[in-house]
Amino acid sequence: MDFSKLKKLYPEASLSKHPFMEKDTLRIPYKNQWIHIPRQNLNEKEINVLNLLKEEVQPATFPTSQSKWFSFMEGNLEYPPQTTHPVRLIQLVLEKMDDQFDYSIWIDSITHLFEPVLDVFFVTQDTCYIIQDNTSQTLTQEEMYGMLKTLEDDFSIRTNAYIGQFWQPDHSLKAILKEEQRIFQEEVSHLHDRICALSDVALRYFTKETLSNSTVMQKLKNQLEEQPDWKELILALWENQGNISVAAKQLFIHRNTLQYRMDRFYEATGLSLKNMNDLLLGYLLVL
Repeated sequence: MDFSKLKKLYPEASLSKHPFMEKDTLRIPYKNQWIHIPRQNLNEKEINVLNLLKEEVQPATFPTSQSKWFSFMEGNLEYPPQTTHPVRLIQLVLEKMDDQFDYSIWIDSITHLFEPVLDVFFVTQDTCYIIQDNTSQTLTQEEMYGMLKTLEDDFSIRTNAYIGQFWQPDHSLKAILKEEQRIFQEEVSHLHDRICALSDVALRYFTKETLSNSTVMQKLKNQLEEQPDWKELILALWENQGNISVAAKQLFIHRNTLQYRMDRFYEATGLSLKNMNDLLLGYLLVL
């Protein structure tokens, strides 16, 4: 398939590294990227034909859920399936999968590990979704990491996860879940930990465009990048809420050495890492 020829038929089609877009699109894999065609510009017959083309380009190697939740997430249903409880989306991106990976066994394992679940399904070859309602057991990120680590060892893979918020299943749910998809796909490569929630990525995700368009912030960012050890310094202090003693232990240096580096940082940038506002600004610059 030649994208340029498809583009002539569908001028609104676009090419992206990401499988999910802000608008509702029909996606087709293309040379390690994704072709997106807005569904609003397609009739039912065109969608069926393009889905056949999609199967020809990349036959499905993973089991497709026939549930209404899958159809809702794919944009084929206008409203979410009937439920009286708030629901959340857990996104998993799997790495280091080989030809022996068994999707069915993985889905069964995830279903039992996270039960009760409303559904578990793959939306791409390496992206698995879990739909839960708030009757499920409340687990910390650390507990979820431990559960996923057990599966990683069993399947010899690596997993990155985004734990979504619980949302009411109303008319805005589809837009919310789409935004969570975009947040994770854009932030997964920047994660410090392999399991995260909105609070872990919100600062970077919601400020990166403004920061990139600011001459002031880019100038400060360049200053920080001239000293490689400053990023490590800022991250250690941020992760420990500005506690100098704990941050020094994390960096394996004496408290006085850390204090000296903070003083040097202030002299060079005018930002005092003892001040939480200045520390927040430094953190934004090194994200």
